[in-house]
Amino acid sequence: MSQELPAAEQHERPERFPSQEEIASALDVILGDRNAGEPRIRSDGEGVHFYEVDVFSEDGGKREYNFQRAKYQHQNPFSPTTARFSASIHMTLYDADGIPYDGQCVANYRDGAWQYIPESTS
Repeated sequence: MSQELPAAEQHERPERFPSQEEIASALDVILGDRNAGEPRIRSDGEGVHFYEVDVFSEDGGKREYNFQRAKYQHQNPFSPTTARFSASIHMTLYDADGIPYDGQCVANYRDGAWQYIPESTS
């Protein structure tokens, strides 16, 4: 699902943070047919810095999907490849008591495209 550009093109295009619409679209892909609550969104001068939605399960637990901008120099060529993205979406699982017990990164934003990571938890 990701779109890779040749290395030369990746260095020519400046990286940017995804727009609110791009974040919502990525969450639509990630959530599939799961119904999410109303998103909580905050923006600043650089764009969206907080976007979060919850999906509740029948047993009282929930999945929280949280958009995060990178707070480090994500274009540093000396960073590991796995750290060269400008934003990500993480999923955290909570039990019926509201205690987090698992989670993972489910998407990274790099070079203007989302790279999806299949969820390994149910």
